[in-house]
Amino acid sequence: MDKTKCRNLNIAVIIVSIFASIIIITAAIVAAGRRDKPKAFILKSYGNNVALYSGDEIVEVYGSVLLDTLPESDKKMLDTGISFPTKEEAVSAIEDYDG
Repeated sequence: MDKTKCRNLNIAVIIVSIFASIIIITAAIVAAGRRDKPKAFILKSYGNNVALYSGDEIVEVYGSVLLDTLPESDKKMLDTGISFPTKEEAVSAIEDYDG
């Protein structure tokens, strides 16, 4: 292989290595950002009441909200779970039910 082809091959290998490094670093940064995001808060039926969940953990049970007093459409949504990005938004929504 002559010097020009060898030099071009070395340059190509360096460029590919740089791009691969950039992709790996970017993926690591994105993955780290996802781990730091807070979990969503979910209002969900809990017996005849409503509970606030963070992931699989129960944060609070709202005993003053009785499911059998709510409209059927609200019961169905709470059976599935209603997701909120913040605890404050979830608490505000439960206050609408608690009246």
